[in-house]
Amino acid sequence: MIKKILKGEYKGLWSVRIQPTVNGKRTSITKRAKTKLEAQKLEIDLKVKYAGYKNGLPSITDESKFLVEYTKYVEKKAQSITATTNRSWSYSLTLLNEYLKKENETDIQLKDIDQHFFNDFAHWYIKNHPKASVKKSTVIDVTLAHFRAFFTFLLDKAVLNINPIPRSYLKLFFRQSDFSTGRKWHLFSKDEVAALRKELLKEYKSSTVANSVSKLALLVDTYLGLRPEELQVLKFDQLVKYEGSYTFKIDNSWSEKDKKPNGSLKDRPKGAYRYCLPIKNNEIIDLIKEFQIKQKKYLDEYGLKNTSGYIFLNLHNYRSISSNNQLPVTQGSLNDKLKDVCSKAGIEKQENSVLALYSLRVYLSSLLGNDNRISNMYACQRMGNTIQVFLSTYVKENRESYKQNSQLWSC
Repeated sequence: MIKKILKGEYKGLWSVRIQPTVNGKRTSITKRAKTKLEAQKLEIDLKVKYAGYKNGLPSITDESKFLVEYTKYVEKKAQSITATTNRSWSYSLTLLNEYLKKENETDIQLKDIDQHFFNDFAHWYIKNHPKASVKKSTVIDVTLAHFRAFFTFLLDKAVLNINPIPRSYLKLFFRQSDFSTGRKWHLFSKDEVAALRKELLKEYKSSTVANSVSKLALLVDTYLGLRPEELQVLKFDQLVKYEGSYTFKIDNSWSEKDKKPNGSLKDRPKGAYRYCLPIKNNEIIDLIKEFQIKQKKYLDEYGLKNTSGYIFLNLHNYRSISSNNQLPVTQGSLNDKLKDVCSKAGIEKQENSVLALYSLRVYLSSLLGNDNRISNMYACQRMGNTIQVFLSTYVKENRESYKQNSQLWSC
């Protein structure tokens, strides 16, 4: 029934009232519209909507509270993601809670959420977090991606008709001048990597067994370019011969925060594995095999055993070695050792860049991406990335070819 409101607070508006059957009982639903035409359209929409509710209301509708439903979604999501990823989802919920309390909108319904809401949310976050920046893979980018995934889920459930978070949301929500250039990894040259390997090998051979772990780890990573969390949990029995060369067959990664294995590779199901880049230098393979013997002899002296199988076991932490949760060397100690060895090898960090383990990964990825003889698919499989991430994030023009292009150019 449609009726014009003649008095009171809503005078001049049009009242729309329907009496659908929900859960076998007649119920009354009343809404308001600005014009008679809008009221007629609203009446049709309401009748269509409630026609499907004869056997009971769905668990979620467009009138459900955003905060309540997103909380349920995050809690459900936690059952199928890693602890690290779950922290990111949980933080998005924390931010949403904080923002809604500030705006006094904790009861806002899903139907009232639009693009402007998230535009305001994004600017609120940047304004109230001085160290925050606008760029790919930052907190605001990941948080909005989580929200977009939630609303995509609602679209699939036919709860809403449009996703309030558009594609390329950062470009729509922020000016170009608001964006940060992002973190830039130091890009090694071939000569620098050769000097780094030489210095690491020299220091490794002159170190005690306990003090040689991080040096061997870095030396091996100059050939593999693993993520730090993958390098930490390399095992002796993962060294295999595959397609004519030695390499590692890996299936796990380390959580530095939780101090335990994640149980899988990044963004991969448990049990999934991959072969790393082949190591063609037989001296490195011999060092790994010799170190296995040295490590066992060292632990035997203290009545300890390497039950984890980790190559880069932290040999200074006797308590962890004797426990059920043996710890590998930390990412912090590996990064510190890399900087120290680079300094001794005369390698200077590029201006406004970060020198860390990931620099080795970027270096090897760039070599792969710039070598026309090697397919990008092969490179992605060995490095553990999608094509898109591999090309956009890791592949840079190597310093030798960049210099060569500059020398060839004339005008």
